[in-house]
Amino acid sequence: MKLLCSVLLLCLSSFLAARPVIIETSLWPGFTNADGSGAYFALARLVLPQDQYPLVIKPNDLGRAWLAVKRGQADLTFGLTHADIHSFGLESSTLAYDTDTIIAVYRPDRLARTDLTLARLPTLQLGWEKAYNYAAALGFEAQGFEVQNPAHAIQLLQAGRIEVYLAESGDLTAVEKQLRDAGLHQHWLAEVPVYVGFSPTEQGRQLKTYWDQRVRLLWQNGQMQAFYQRYPALQRPDPVF
Repeated sequence: MKLLCSVLLLCLSSFLAARPVIIETSLWPGFTNADGSGAYFALARLVLPQDQYPLVIKPNDLGRAWLAVKRGQADLTFGLTHADIHSFGLESSTLAYDTDTIIAVYRPDRLARTDLTLARLPTLQLGWEKAYNYAAALGFEAQGFEVQNPAHAIQLLQAGRIEVYLAESGDLTAVEKQLRDAGLHQHWLAEVPVYVGFSPTEQGRQLKTYWDQRVRLLWQNGQMQAFYQRYPALQRPDPVF
């Protein structure tokens, strides 16, 4: 099996090595830093050997980055849930590489924690950052107010413009004091796997196949386990090969 994987990787390498891999992504501190450091970029460099596939990193707003990949203007992007993959029509890695922890932020004087169920949430006034459609990620349809950033969401919650702000837990770290000062509460909703997205082109599909084969090989030889030990902020998947 390992020999077969190696042969497939060699064939795909010959096809893909003609040009660099363009990664277009939003910037998330510690994961996709502007200087090219961060856990997600480190993962890409592990899976795509740099002597064969030099990376070109293009920061962009999340939605615009995903559209660029969809149009074939970039090869690879990060942070997609199954709902995002379906919505944007992208190819995706077979295995998730991390997990988003989705949190509901709310005013306890307006809502009880028991109101924050998947059955009740669609009836509430929700907000989330642009392109972060966490309602779809949670498996329900709802119209949401697109906030500019977490600080903007806090203002809207205080003003009663929205009842619940859906966010990834890491995005709330920088505004913890503001959340406490505003008397807002947080409630865990779900852990949602996120995937690498690839362009829905022949080049993108070849890159996806190469990525999946490399990830499988790296899990088999122990390098992926070591990678997740070096980056404990990532939530390690539990692959079954």
